[in-house]
Amino acid sequence: MKNKILEWTKDCEYLATEDYAFGKSGALGQIFSLAEFEGNIKLAEIERGQKMRLYSINSNKKFFSGYGLSDKIGMRDGFDKWTEIKPDLSTLPEVDNGKGVSPTSDICDAYALCEFLRCELKLRAGIIQLHQLPKHQIECFNIVTKECPTGMLTAPFITK
Repeated sequence: MKNKILEWTKDCEYLATEDYAFGKSGALGQIFSLAEFEGNIKLAEIERGQKMRLYSINSNKKFFSGYGLSDKIGMRDGFDKWTEIKPDLSTLPEVDNGKGVSPTSDICDAYALCEFLRCELKLRAGIIQLHQLPKHQIECFNIVTKECPTGMLTAPFITK
């Protein structure tokens, strides 16, 4: 699976992914196996020179749906309301519970990450201005954390 992911992303200059989710369901061993798998992919992407941004799960949810604790229905609602070009999910299983349905929920989350990164790159390039964004999205870019003490827009991407 790692090789397939690396092949699929080989032409990407920038990559975005959710930071680790330690609350994912499953036994403790499964959580660490997932973290190891994700870590190996992230390292391989960075070693070949791609720039990576890790977005917290709550920031991704807030950016896309307006609410940082949004469940899978909230993310699907955010997807439905999004006005940019997006994939057609009409033939996929409907998200009708808060835990989500694969692959529909996974596509919504991944699409949200892509839009978050796309917005960040537009801001950095001066194509759009921060004040043009909705308040909840501005908050996502201005949040200060231990890992990012000056805010996301001044923090460098993870690189080699």
